[in-house]
Amino acid sequence: MADLKSPSAAPSKPTEVPEVSKETLQQWEAEANDDKDDSQVKLGGYLLKLADSDVDREENSQKAIHWLVQASKQGNDDATKQLGKCLKTKTGITSENREDVQWCVDTSNFEKKVRSASRGLFNTLSGTHQKVMSLEEYITAVKKVSGGDVLEEKLLIAAGKKIGDNISETEFAKVLSKKIQGKITLTSSEKDSQSAEYKSAGIITKVIKHPKATAMVLFDEGLEWVSDEGLKFGMSLIPTNQLYLLGVFFLYSFISTKLLFLVVPLIVFYIAIAIMVISTLQMFYKSKKLRDATAMANVLKNYDVGVNVDDTKSQYTWNSLTPYLIYFGALPFLIVSFSLANKLFIPCSELMILSGALSAVCFSALSDSHDLITLMALGCNFLASLPTFFHAFPDIPVITPILHLVTGSFFSIELGYGFSLNFGIPSLSHIVIGIFFIVMAMQKSFSGVYRVLVPHLICYFWWNFMTSLFPFTSWTGLARASIGYLFLPLLFPFILLAVIGGFLYCLYYLFRTELFGKVIITLLMLAVPVLLTQTKALFGKKTDKQYKSVKTIVMVVFGVLAFIPLAFIRLPSFKVKGKLNLSWEDYSSICVNRLANNTAPSQMQCSHFIGQKVVWEGTFVGAKVTKIENSVAPLLSSLPGFIADQLRCIYGEDFGDCDSDEITENEKHVCQLMKAAGRDCHLKKHDTFSFSANVEMPDSVMLSLDVGDAFKAVIAALEEGDKVKVTATLHDGLGTKSLHMKLKNINCVSRELPVMELIDEEDDDEIIEKAMNEAVTVAFNFFWYPLVEYAP
Repeated sequence: MADLKSPSAAPSKPTEVPEVSKETLQQWEAEANDDKDDSQVKLGGYLLKLADSDVDREENSQKAIHWLVQASKQGNDDATKQLGKCLKTKTGITSENREDVQWCVDTSNFEKKVRSASRGLFNTLSGTHQKVMSLEEYITAVKKVSGGDVLEEKLLIAAGKKIGDNISETEFAKVLSKKIQGKITLTSSEKDSQSAEYKSAGIITKVIKHPKATAMVLFDEGLEWVSDEGLKFGMSLIPTNQLYLLGVFFLYSFISTKLLFLVVPLIVFYIAIAIMVISTLQMFYKSKKLRDATAMANVLKNYDVGVNVDDTKSQYTWNSLTPYLIYFGALPFLIVSFSLANKLFIPCSELMILSGALSAVCFSALSDSHDLITLMALGCNFLASLPTFFHAFPDIPVITPILHLVTGSFFSIELGYGFSLNFGIPSLSHIVIGIFFIVMAMQKSFSGVYRVLVPHLICYFWWNFMTSLFPFTSWTGLARASIGYLFLPLLFPFILLAVIGGFLYCLYYLFRTELFGKVIITLLMLAVPVLLTQTKALFGKKTDKQYKSVKTIVMVVFGVLAFIPLAFIRLPSFKVKGKLNLSWEDYSSICVNRLANNTAPSQMQCSHFIGQKVVWEGTFVGAKVTKIENSVAPLLSSLPGFIADQLRCIYGEDFGDCDSDEITENEKHVCQLMKAAGRDCHLKKHDTFSFSANVEMPDSVMLSLDVGDAFKAVIAALEEGDKVKVTATLHDGLGTKSLHMKLKNINCVSRELPVMELIDEEDDDEIIEKAMNEAVTVAFNFFWYPLVEYAP
């Protein structure tokens, strides 16, 4: 450093600067050069005061920043605070030192002390204070310094091997800091080292030494060129909207509300369970690394007394909370999807054994504390689960009353609206668990929240999920699952072969079906516009990282808002409603027998029954088609003829042999006419029909039924005069002789029809209401049973 200038050299002093002798300044500078942070802070503070007094303001402020940065990197709080003030006032901040100052302000003192201790350890290992060591020199030095400590030697050698053949002080400090904390804050030199090296390298060196970075650059540049103006002309020649709509309608033809409620919950369930299992495995890995970090902190403690082992555990645990957050985020989806999913498609026995094993391993491996409180919480959790395990226990004299005393409720209080408050050993245990959780969180100055409580919550929720699975298991299933897990290492090759064989068989079976060809053709057509319009999104165009978190938050908010209407559209009323069975006799006595020339009074009185579901019997009169919809045909008509004809045969059906004995004369005539016109295929199987059917009731009342496409086979099979039983909802015309209804189900009671009649058309809102109610029930009981039970 250049000699410090005395304040007396300045022509004027706006603020007073304390007098410091020349000998003291020289002593401070010498000690600062020896990396003594106290002297660096004193020297930096003095230089800042000189700058504030307009004594060589720019030069002294930059020197002050230099010394304060050096002190802050050693974990000095005063230096960091002064740098924060300088950053706000721009005092001494230049383009060269801005990033270093920002790093000092943003980085925790714990990480700085770890880095400082790591540099001290590196200097001890290097001996000659060389900046770079070879791996062989490093391993030899570690064996000398470790003094026979096997764990210390193993960890340090592993850190060196991770760096590479040449070990520098900077890389050594960075790797050790990451091992101890779980993450690091990169300095400006660390951020720019690779990019600067890559930019300064020649073309051949870039290809040989940095093949990955070179490939990414060429890939991005190539995509940018491909995605430019040239594609716009090609896209204008492709009917993208028609292709998109064709794919949508193809999928829509297979989708129904019942299908969605069968498939979607299963998909969400398996995704959620996979995420939770992977997150739990990541927790085990982080727990193992925490032990390594603790051992490494014990090593560095010899080089910097500021490195605290307990702080190391807290810091590493805090930095490793991501798997826990992911786990808790996936948990609600698991609970709701499990309540909605068809349990026949879920291996409940296998998942129960897995959940129990994960719960046990989480208890023993994740938390760093297993005191009396945690053991008591585990015991209470077991007691609270007993009602589920012994719910279907057989009635055995003496044993059953004792079990009921332990697992049942002494008494229950009905709270109304389906809620009941239970009092018994399990419910009291459930209350105590919450108290124990609060005590866990208060341990170690509330660092117990993430060091003790959160790991035990993982154990707790895996256990609760296991108890939720138990009612859907059997003893034979549990035995099968237990034996299967025990022999899994031996059976794994055979299981893998069986899975591959099953996949190939399914693929072979699909190849033989007509549906597979349609799916492939649809996907290929959809791929054309997608690949041509979304090249940047699909092939790695870098996103704007500055707004990444904002975009994520907005997406989550809108996702939550999208589900809010579902929660309130069809929630069941708090008032328990009685079921109204409106027979034809009741309706007739109220709305038919009093018919006169003036039907207005009856119509007004009977309007109370609008929307009511009824089951009546009458005589089928006839039916007619009121509407035919075909969403595919208009799309194919907008395509060129040579394409439309091929797609019409792919998505439709061939007219077949017009002389076949299996078709009627009228069908033969139509077939011949269409083939004569050059039309070999048709799209009639994509037609959706709406019918109007008439059923005559007593008192000359005619029911006009709106019939959906699901009943077309039944409607076609019915004949005039058939006695039918209809289930429908009243819509219009109540109080008159022409009653308008929407059909839910129809059965012929006078004869057996040659088609299936068991069709019960359930409204979408009824399906959603039932699913939402079941999801709320399971989710509530998952967290509150056996203390409070919800059974609507």
